[in-house]
Amino acid sequence: MFKSLDISQRKLYRLLRDDKTVWVLYLDIVKFQEVEFRYGYKICRQILEEIENEISYTIKQQRNLYLFSHFESRGGDDFVVYFVPGKKIHWNITEAIEKWVIPLEERFNHRIRKLVSEKINLRSGIAQCINEAGRSPDYLLYAAVKEAFLLNKSEPDPNFFARRQEITYLIEEPEKYLKAAFQPIIEARSGEVFGFEALARIPSSTCFNNIADLFPFAEKIGQLYPIETLCRRQAITSYPSISHNKERLFLNINPLVLIDPEFASGHTRKLLSEQGLTPSDVVLEITERSAIEDFSTFRDALDHYRKQGYLIALDDVGAGYSSLQSVAELHPDFLKVDRSLIKGVNADPIKWALLETFVTFSKRIGCRIIAEGVETAEEMRTVVQLGVDYIQGFFIARPSFERKCINPAVKELLDVKHRLKSAEQNSILSMVEPLPLFNTHTLVNAVETYFRDHPHQWLVGITEDSRLVGVMQRDRLFSALGTRYGVTLYSERTIPILMDTNPLIVEDTTPLEVVSSLAMQRSGSQLYDGIIIANQRKPIGLVSVANLIKTMAERQIQIARGANPLTGLPGNLLIDQEIRQHLERRSTFGLIYVDLNKFKYYNDLFGFQQGDVAIKMLSEVLLNASNNSAQETFVGHIGGDDFIIISSSLELEKLAVNILFQFEQSCKQLTGTESLSVALAGLIINTAEQNWTPLLVSERAAQIKKEVKAIGGNSYLVR
Repeated sequence: MFKSLDISQRKLYRLLRDDKTVWVLYLDIVKFQEVEFRYGYKICRQILEEIENEISYTIKQQRNLYLFSHFESRGGDDFVVYFVPGKKIHWNITEAIEKWVIPLEERFNHRIRKLVSEKINLRSGIAQCINEAGRSPDYLLYAAVKEAFLLNKSEPDPNFFARRQEITYLIEEPEKYLKAAFQPIIEARSGEVFGFEALARIPSSTCFNNIADLFPFAEKIGQLYPIETLCRRQAITSYPSISHNKERLFLNINPLVLIDPEFASGHTRKLLSEQGLTPSDVVLEITERSAIEDFSTFRDALDHYRKQGYLIALDDVGAGYSSLQSVAELHPDFLKVDRSLIKGVNADPIKWALLETFVTFSKRIGCRIIAEGVETAEEMRTVVQLGVDYIQGFFIARPSFERKCINPAVKELLDVKHRLKSAEQNSILSMVEPLPLFNTHTLVNAVETYFRDHPHQWLVGITEDSRLVGVMQRDRLFSALGTRYGVTLYSERTIPILMDTNPLIVEDTTPLEVVSSLAMQRSGSQLYDGIIIANQRKPIGLVSVANLIKTMAERQIQIARGANPLTGLPGNLLIDQEIRQHLERRSTFGLIYVDLNKFKYYNDLFGFQQGDVAIKMLSEVLLNASNNSAQETFVGHIGGDDFIIISSSLELEKLAVNILFQFEQSCKQLTGTESLSVALAGLIINTAEQNWTPLLVSERAAQIKKEVKAIGGNSYLVR
């Protein structure tokens, strides 16, 4: 048996070397375990003997069709048949199932009709083996058997051979068939381009209508590595013509490729160098098209690339294989939230809450959120509001082979000046203190000397490759050195032996409330430790808990004084104080009572979260209009959809017109606002002609509001 098998294999090798084609057919029985369960082992043993007999008989009967044919059992119900087609075969490989397998199945069932009372179905997969320069025959046959096996276990693909041929063309002439398109990723705070994701494209493809089908198919036929290599090469060589000012290149990497020794050999790094790029310019985007089974090995591979300077992004978060375990195990620098969570997030409370949770979660673990697949203005507005760091999607720009302009509407939605001003007032950056840095090779006695020379410095950071890996507290260092053998044990050792490897690190965009909450959740021994402020784990400075508590207390006092928690505008207490001050000055002034028409209907239809968005939008309109006014203007939020503006009586009508115009423009960016309109009730108060009181002002404004609401639509009245 073994001698015969060896002779047959040598015959196949010789034919391959002579450039003959070998067809490899993989056969098994559909649901064989169920058949065995129904009929028992002895009957199934006879079934397998009969299928071997039928295959052997069929090959002998048709031997004049082939230059050579042979079959072997792979154990159980698995069989492999090898054909070297001759000139007499009147069908090609795409017809093999119909012409060979189906008739074989019929004859086989005829053989076993006395053994079983049902039809036994065969499942097949067929591959083609052709000689390749530089590849040994045994490797080529092994690869063909594996390909046939995978096809046997998968759904039938009528385009299989056409797709396989197209991949062959891609590998042989990538410059002709393969191109790299680039889609920008922008910073949510500034609207500036942060980087580009490279996306493979086959412009003239007839078999891969969706590029996403290319990679699973390439993996099926054992060509994933060469295809990914070519896509990566095209992306890197094309990128210098696209990028400006050190914008990052996001490269999609399949986990299976990342742990391949050939990928780790340095070819990618060499290619980057040839294009004037470095690993620090690149983000490896882990596309989890297949599950990561060995996180330990994969994590070691990631550490290898991190040490070279690459950043890591985890793609498709919230979908597919991208589980929270992947985040916990891989410690990515970026989380790319999948389009499935972004689509309709503006109107879906669950998606809203999930994205908000991811944003908060990302701050805690020191990475950044990229919202993928933003396609509408409403989605854009919502992801910005929820605090994502970066945005990507058709609304920003579609993938292109050349650098294209960002959608102008993006800048308008971001309202950069207002956002930066807001960030300056509320950001943790306003409280940052300097953080001295030492690397992991620094000796303990050097850090001790620094602390003695700087008695007011109580914390230093420890870095490795510019990334923070720990901190050293002044008191803890001196406490360790003050033990009986402390100086002897530690002085000549490097600082990592004593450093705290788990300090609280937050991104520089983290809201104060989140920082405060995280700080207070720490254990008692760490409760008053400093908070490290970083940008992608690169330290910026530190914040003391004392300063944080002081700032939060000041903010709480502001809220207690009457600020509305939704819009941040002065509430009823401050509104009443403002009106009283104007009345006490005995001056003439103007007041506009602002109310949204049909807001309850809108709120019931789209939900309270979208209702809040509409109210915030109106508050921004009022603030912008007041900022553009030549006179000092006060804007307050009475509650719900009611606002009040106090300004000069001379500016009142002009202010109302400006508000209506801006409101109409802003509504174009908000879902369902065709049912919303704003009513402006203007009241000029002349204290010289009448004895006004706050109550009288309120009553008169309410009367005018009824009149203007009766008009309907966007309208105003001034009395």
